[in-house]
Amino acid sequence: MPPAQLDVGTLAHDQCVRRRLFLAGLVVLCYNHLLTLDEEITYIWTPKLKRSSIWFLLVRYFALAGNFALIPYFLGDLDVQTCQKLSTVQNCLLLIQETFVETTLATRVLAMYGFNRRVFAALGVVAVITIGLGVFSVTGPNTSISTTLSGCHMPTSHGMAIRMAAAWEAQLVCDILIVCLTMHRACSYQAHGGIRMHSILGIMVRDGALYFGMIGLVVAVNIMGLYLISAGSLAWFASTISVTMVCRLMLNLHGAAHRDWEESDSAMQLGTTSATADGQPEDAP
Repeated sequence: MPPAQLDVGTLAHDQCVRRRLFLAGLVVLCYNHLLTLDEEITYIWTPKLKRSSIWFLLVRYFALAGNFALIPYFLGDLDVQTCQKLSTVQNCLLLIQETFVETTLATRVLAMYGFNRRVFAALGVVAVITIGLGVFSVTGPNTSISTTLSGCHMPTSHGMAIRMAAAWEAQLVCDILIVCLTMHRACSYQAHGGIRMHSILGIMVRDGALYFGMIGLVVAVNIMGLYLISAGSLAWFASTISVTMVCRLMLNLHGAAHRDWEESDSAMQLGTTSATADGQPEDAP
């Protein structure tokens, strides 16, 4: 199939927007790292490393390393062969990042339901479909597009844009299912005595709603962009924001668990002190 031709003005504008979005996502990611570094040291590095802590570090630093690794792809002036290889790398990193995000959210909801088999099966089916569409979107046939612009710029063909939109739609459905399960669990607990907002469950409900509100908007805009403007998309920016929000969710949960442990430890120490005082003889100093 002969390469499709796009006018230079359209490609130049798309390249400019694409670079700005990449820089915006990188700035948000790095700024969030700086803002939460103290919490990371307190809740992740200071206590003994657990599986949840290792998973947090994997999600957080994989995204950071991936963003820095793609700086030459988005901002550099490389030859066509290198650009094509880095385009494949970007698609793989995008798929892995979103898999990390959805796995984190699904595990969080499963924990709320005590790893119920029916909930696990429902999330598993949606996850398999989402990952399958994601793999197809980056490995399916693509139409080459010729460009006379300098720099590493690989416009997305209309066919690939449609496949990518389907993958993001499946992820949006998965996020909707997760937030519905979260709200259902919250209503169940509310009917049986309520939820303390600073408890682990309360933070799960609060952060789940905030996550869906922010990421749902970004994903929806990305999907519309893929359908209407197939030359580029918000995919990498949306993925970076997703990782940033998920890292916030995980830090908040570690913080809540840390506070619960401190309160429990303080209560035990207070109880020990009271028992010792009660056991002293009356003439004790």
